[in-house]
Amino acid sequence: MTVWDTYPSDYRAAEVRAIVTAAQAGECAALVGLSGSGKSNLLGLIANRIQSDACRFVLVDCNRVGEPSSDAFFRLIRRSLGSSETAVDELALLDTVIGRRKLEWGAAICLLLDRFDDIAAQAPPALFNNLRALRDAHKYTLTYVAATRRPLREHTELAELFYAHTLWLGALSESDARWNVARYAERKGLAWDRAVADRLIALTRGYPSFLRADGEAHADGAPLNVNGLAAHPAVKARLEEFMSDRPTEDELRRSGLDNLALLQAARPAVFDSSRLTAKEHLLLIYLQAHPDTVCEKDDMIRAVWPEDQIFERGLRDDSLAQLVRRLREKIEVDPSAPNHIHTVPGRGYRFTV
Repeated sequence: MTVWDTYPSDYRAAEVRAIVTAAQAGECAALVGLSGSGKSNLLGLIANRIQSDACRFVLVDCNRVGEPSSDAFFRLIRRSLGSSETAVDELALLDTVIGRRKLEWGAAICLLLDRFDDIAAQAPPALFNNLRALRDAHKYTLTYVAATRRPLREHTELAELFYAHTLWLGALSESDARWNVARYAERKGLAWDRAVADRLIALTRGYPSFLRADGEAHADGAPLNVNGLAAHPAVKARLEEFMSDRPTEDELRRSGLDNLALLQAARPAVFDSSRLTAKEHLLLIYLQAHPDTVCEKDDMIRAVWPEDQIFERGLRDDSLAQLVRRLREKIEVDPSAPNHIHTVPGRGYRFTV
């Protein structure tokens, strides 16, 4: 038994169906998913579980290519097809091997090009032309599924093959997400009830890598709230890796991650001061000028209410507390569990970016 045999028979059912249907119709498909969306798992599942008499799916891990050249890439495809021959003309030999395999298997071939990003970005334009020519030489019996973090460059010979079938990969279905949570808990020997799974899925919307990282953090004692999880090293590292690709708002929307509180907590703090009152703005300016230090209440009061007679009017601590509360409501993702303005009992507040 392999790891793929443990997956439910309907795992990623809609996505598998879309890819398999396109391939069996002799058409190519683009699988686009941001970091951690599970593209490799999906292609691995198809290659190991979804074979048919009509089409054979062959996984090509582009991370294994030695260099971003056409010859190296064609050689990698040949090896994925089980050919260890040497060649002077790699493209010609690949063409021959594909024809040979089609006869041996009695089926069309679909090449699952996993982690195709670097190849697409660095390879010479001729590579796209050659892949297009190869596909045309085996029309309707050779297809590609190109898995990338972003869509392929437009207006290239290769990109035209994918226009009709571009699939954005995002969150797992509820049943798939619950299976992932249960599987992780079982491996760790944890007895998580349904409420824990509900909360993990709600916080991550079932996005695969976030779901895994949040599960690791909670297993390590992190509370099930946005700020508690975002502060854990496992989640923090995953979010930093995700955000390093600088996903656009449109890409987040296509992935089902727009306005996800967990991502908001990971982004550099940019506050919209246009929504703040004059006093709230003064308080924010003071806090930003004193990051990661304890701001004493008296100093904060002097900064916000600089009138000389302020203490003579008997301004109380609760006036400051009310102002802090209103500011939190406008700049915090979750005001009840603040990520920026922290209370320091008996002294004041601490501001973190």
